[in-house]
Amino acid sequence: MNYESTFIYSLLDVIFFECAGNSRTKDNKYPLQKLAETFIHVQKMFLDNYYLQSSDTVAFILQYRLDTLLGLKASLPSLCNLSPFPYKTPVISGPSGTNKDSYIYLPPLTSTQINNFLHNYAVNVPSHYHDEIGRVIWYLRVNYWKSHVGSGGNFLRLSDGSKCVAKYSRAHNTKKRRNSTQSRERGFGKQEVLILQLLQQGMQTQELELEHLEREVSGKNILDARWTNIDNKQHLQGFKEESRYSSLTRYLDELKLQAATLEARGEVENLRHNLETTLRASSTHNQNIEVRLFGSFESGLSTNTSDADFTVLNFVGTKGNPIHELANILSVAGYGPIKTVAGARVPIVSFTAREIRCDMSINQPMGVFNSQLIHAYQRIDPRFLSVWFGVRTLADKHGILCSRTGYLSSYALAMMLIVFLQTIHDPPILPRLQLQNPDRMVPHTIDGYHCAYDQDQRNYSELAAKNILSAGQLMAEFCLYFGYTFDYSTQEVNPRLGLIRNRSVAPPPRSRQDSRPKDWYICILDPFVPTRNVAGNCRANHLADIQACFRSAYDAIEQSDFNKAFKNKSH
Repeated sequence: MNYESTFIYSLLDVIFFECAGNSRTKDNKYPLQKLAETFIHVQKMFLDNYYLQSSDTVAFILQYRLDTLLGLKASLPSLCNLSPFPYKTPVISGPSGTNKDSYIYLPPLTSTQINNFLHNYAVNVPSHYHDEIGRVIWYLRVNYWKSHVGSGGNFLRLSDGSKCVAKYSRAHNTKKRRNSTQSRERGFGKQEVLILQLLQQGMQTQELELEHLEREVSGKNILDARWTNIDNKQHLQGFKEESRYSSLTRYLDELKLQAATLEARGEVENLRHNLETTLRASSTHNQNIEVRLFGSFESGLSTNTSDADFTVLNFVGTKGNPIHELANILSVAGYGPIKTVAGARVPIVSFTAREIRCDMSINQPMGVFNSQLIHAYQRIDPRFLSVWFGVRTLADKHGILCSRTGYLSSYALAMMLIVFLQTIHDPPILPRLQLQNPDRMVPHTIDGYHCAYDQDQRNYSELAAKNILSAGQLMAEFCLYFGYTFDYSTQEVNPRLGLIRNRSVAPPPRSRQDSRPKDWYICILDPFVPTRNVAGNCRANHLADIQACFRSAYDAIEQSDFNKAFKNKSH
């Protein structure tokens, strides 16, 4: 863990630590308004007390507008990503989208998290900041929080007469570091053996053992001679995180076994070829017909029971509605039973062949390109499929995987995952394939839309490997982000740019005959058609279900209750 060397980042962590220690926080929600008022009091304290050393604190608060709701919503995510607070980012949310309803999610800390936080404060926060941070927390407890006891602890009076929370003081933490050093020196030989065993076991130890080990070896001075060769802090933190989520990673690997087998994919490809042959033979007008696969079997996200989606290119109808003519050709050829959905936005023919449920449309090349783009992304890194099957299973079990009933489609979920892997971590696991050097991309246009992207995943696998987060960690953080961070009312998921940002597109006007929602309750844009919201069918009364799915899953994952997270029958 690395603290920023500036005073304000250390103070920010301690303020969140105090807020999380408030047992009166309802539903683990700390109102953003209270946090803004906290920074108003911090600002007042520094303006009123000329003897305080960190005079740039007021300028920092004003620069990032931490004393306002809008400023906090804009600044907190980036500021908190620079801090080691036990939860990655105290997340801003609000069901109605209004500022007054916004809050940060601060679950109570476990005893282990409390001990680790205070230990890291003692070791990593520069000692000349300790007394000042202690003064600020004392001031907030007395002048603003009052009944808010925070994380508890006694007070002491400093040499200048000011009061300070004892556990944040320089004297307390100097003694704490000294005692920790002496303890490590006595047990150094045993610890070194344990460390080497951990390396040999390849991160297979339990989380509690690693937390204990981290407390013992976190001091830099004692182990420098023999430990720096294996980069103690990076490896130990990696061990701890991997151990914490190793069970979830294994669970996701089991879910990935749902993926369609090579045999199943071969059956679908044979069916595609036979359908193409049948349609080409149907008349002299259809010699140039192509039957193209799209959807999950083309993207590589299919299971053995997935539907097969086909589109017919260059189909020339000679009478009436082309979709009815297509259905008639298939029926005569022996495919069936045939069901035609001619009134849909994209008319389709549904049928079953070789025990495979099939949907066939006419002249939908964009669907092919969309699927091939997903396929290119999922081939870059093996963690993609592990997390995908976790997200898909989660959505299915929680009842939010059905665009026809106003929830989310598999395609929308895939876009959410792609952008999450593009933008949330540095280094990113996925690149922005549509924003690469033109020399790498083959120009292609469909209906006036540019559909070029770099199709060679080998250009990016090495970069993805630099991010060492496990699939389990990524799954947990995906649920955390879309459960507590993403603002559904104001933000968009933009896969073309690889960004999550404020909405750039408004919903089009709807006619009275159009049954689709007039407003967009969630905005997930298409990577090729920049004005198309692939989640535009989501209903207002279903948005809460979607957000609750990810929230409850994250909370259950943090308790290692995967049965609850994925709503397994055994729970």
